[in-house]
Amino acid sequence: MVTIEVLKKTIAALGYKWFEDQPNIIGVRTKLQVPDVFNDILLIVYKKDGAEQLYSATITTEPGVFYQKKLLNSKGCWVMMPAQMINGYKSGFHQGKKDHRALQSLGKIFGLREDDKDGILFDDKDAVAAWAEGSGVGANIHGARKLGDTTVVGPWSAGCQVHSNWTKKEEMMDIVDNYKKVNNGWVTYTLITEADLKF
Repeated sequence: MVTIEVLKKTIAALGYKWFEDQPNIIGVRTKLQVPDVFNDILLIVYKKDGAEQLYSATITTEPGVFYQKKLLNSKGCWVMMPAQMINGYKSGFHQGKKDHRALQSLGKIFGLREDDKDGILFDDKDAVAAWAEGSGVGANIHGARKLGDTTVVGPWSAGCQVHSNWTKKEEMMDIVDNYKKVNNGWVTYTLITEADLKF
């Protein structure tokens, strides 16, 4: 079981920063590589009335096969890669839609672009991970459809980190929006792998 202490140990072991004054937003990419499935986890450690709380939601940290094969960018499909993206995100709206609150990638984010269109991640030998301006990538942290649980990633992600459950996405935004006056509203997203976890 992933606890707050496990996350603190993991972040320390990776040499990353742990925040006391803002939410620690951590994506965990599973070892199990199954195309088009929401099988990753988003965890947030935050404080409520001075006590640490742990939020957990099912997400995908990987693009769906749809946009791996139908590229939105000629350079390839964006794939977020493990890193701590300090001040990478701010509260806003996904694709400018006022009914879709999301964390927008407005700072520096880390990832690669696959352009082989084979629908298989991490096999494009020419794809090299690098830092990019998030505003130019648009790799937001948002939701899928509004009703029920979405089971197939499909066109819901072209490289974004996407919640399978809309209500959980809204809960994430409520947590983050409580910190809007901290750090001018900027928050950090840390993507790790399941193998990184220190139990």
